[in-house]
Amino acid sequence: MRVDDIRADGGAAAPRPASGGPAPPSAAPAPPRPSTDWIDFARVCAMGAVVLVHAVAPLVTASHTELGTAPWWAANTLDAALRWCVPVFVMISGALLLAPKAEAPREFYRKRWARIGLPLVAWTAAYLLWEVWRHGMDTETAWRQAASGAPSIHLYFLYVIAGLYLLTPFLRTVVEHTPRSGLWWFAGTTTALGVADQALTLVEGAGGASAATRFLPFLGYYLLGWLLHTAAPGARTARPAAAALLAGTAATAGAAWALADAAGAWEAGADYVYDYLSPAVLLSSVGAFLVLRAAGLRLARTQGRAAGAVRRAVGRISALSFGVYLVHVMVLRELRDLLGAPDGWEAVGAALGYAAAAALLSLAAVAVVRRIPGARALLL
Repeated sequence: MRVDDIRADGGAAAPRPASGGPAPPSAAPAPPRPSTDWIDFARVCAMGAVVLVHAVAPLVTASHTELGTAPWWAANTLDAALRWCVPVFVMISGALLLAPKAEAPREFYRKRWARIGLPLVAWTAAYLLWEVWRHGMDTETAWRQAASGAPSIHLYFLYVIAGLYLLTPFLRTVVEHTPRSGLWWFAGTTTALGVADQALTLVEGAGGASAATRFLPFLGYYLLGWLLHTAAPGARTARPAAAALLAGTAATAGAAWALADAAGAWEAGADYVYDYLSPAVLLSSVGAFLVLRAAGLRLARTQGRAAGAVRRAVGRISALSFGVYLVHVMVLRELRDLLGAPDGWEAVGAALGYAAAAALLSLAAVAVVRRIPGARALLL
């Protein structure tokens, strides 16, 4: 995914009247556009966090560690500290795409469908066929997962982004003509609805999403991305953001343990705490977004040969990040199937090793595929 062009057009000054009277006030200059120099850094960090989350998740659900033991707490803490990964990806999209822009809806949809349409269809089919080969999934189950917008544990993100793209031209108009206070109200309301929607899934038989509606609970994150991106950076936001990230992480890890311990196993209550729309994860996601923005902007301003080399490496990895997101689950699960999954502390070490290997192998595979004529469109 590449950084979209965000333009700010200034108005021309009004002409001085011929009568020699006082000149009318000139048009107010357009506000400076917010820097996007931090985006690549945030995207790379979010990509790494996604891979790690998928690597340690089986340990947290007590598949390979015993609930409440030291290895379980290590996995729980790491997973809780990275739950912001998908919300930050959604907020990055909002930061880049909600800037008012003179672009017809038809043109926007044409460009965005060219980017998201083929990967959505191709990778949905690829993962379903992979599951048929791997576990013998029947046709009815495959269709049901596709219709739900979750053909694999991570591909729901494609359906979320596609739905948000559908509303983006309308949302751009809202952003352009609504006072900032009104936008905060809109973002707060949509976020609260998303949180409530997720909480209602705790009621047996309630809730559920389809491929057509999976994006709706994430609308608040999309709007928050734009609002936080355009907020003034600095220590006044970075320090509270770091505190929010730490508090959200502690609340996620602690509440998940308390609910799992009370139930005697990892069940729906603990799952809810880990969900991207739980209050604790919402807090840590907002904090992580602002922390990553501050760190990315600091990296962009740092002088010296080493900093320049880091920026170039981050830029190259960022260009591959969406492809890594798409393929890493296959790589990670094949590694786990091939090499096995131990228990206890060995499981923690194996998960970290699998995450590193999956990330490196996925980066290499995506870099190669992008060089194949016509194949690049599959990786966005």
